[in-house]
Amino acid sequence: MPLFSLHSPPFSVRIATDSPTLFNDLSLLYPQELLCPSVRAAHIYDFHIDFKRHFSGKSRPYHFRTGSEHFRMADANQLIPTFEWGLNWCVSAYQQQYLAIHAAVLEKNGLALIMPAPPGSGKSTLCALLMLRGWRLLSDEMCLIDPVNGLLQPYVRPVSLKNASIDVVKQYQPGIKIFHRTPDTEKGTVAYLRPSDSSWQHANVCAKPAWIVFPAYQAAAEPVALFTMPKADTLLYLAQNSFNYAVFAAEGFSLLSQLVENTVSYRLEYSDTEQMLECLEQLLC
Repeated sequence: MPLFSLHSPPFSVRIATDSPTLFNDLSLLYPQELLCPSVRAAHIYDFHIDFKRHFSGKSRPYHFRTGSEHFRMADANQLIPTFEWGLNWCVSAYQQQYLAIHAAVLEKNGLALIMPAPPGSGKSTLCALLMLRGWRLLSDEMCLIDPVNGLLQPYVRPVSLKNASIDVVKQYQPGIKIFHRTPDTEKGTVAYLRPSDSSWQHANVCAKPAWIVFPAYQAAAEPVALFTMPKADTLLYLAQNSFNYAVFAAEGFSLLSQLVENTVSYRLEYSDTEQMLECLEQLLC
């Protein structure tokens, strides 16, 4: 299938590929109504992706790029993780309508939880487990702040699980379907969990930010330790982990200041995931 499109609000993507499997592989992760086997001639796409085989050699022949900008090469057995990482790159590097922060976002009862955290903190694991406990997923990777009203715009995509977190999620809910387990990537073994039906159905519903939690998994730590974060530290960390804070300039500072002022911030250190989930839901709900 040389051309197809993906419409996951708020962005739409046109994909050109010569991979015989990419469309079908993505159909396991995205609903049929979002993944279309064609493109619309009159539609303005946010991103035009070229993901084709450009070398005949055996080592990483597929290239992911948008326009003249190259992102990454990939082997045929790593097309899905490269595609998902590539979409993150497109949004983080090129969209400027939202202030974007590297963070997971979930919602319950109309209020949103933001979880910014570095790799290895357990952010994606917590995101997946909270979704399985009934929270609505807005994003596993992107906190998108609407500068007009300060609300959080969903960007629903599959949850990326890595290494040990794959088995943690499977043990938490036996029988759960986890797709495209791919070993030996630059991030180790990667696999994907489909968002819940409710998350897809409410992909156009913004949420009001209420909490910011910085998770930190530490094997030698207490089962759960919770600390209130100073607002100044929270603001600094969010600015450092924003993809386009410098582009928004003074408006970005104003948006983050408003976000921090209107939310409560915590640092959560844990070694026991189940106790942590119970503590988190008691605290927030």
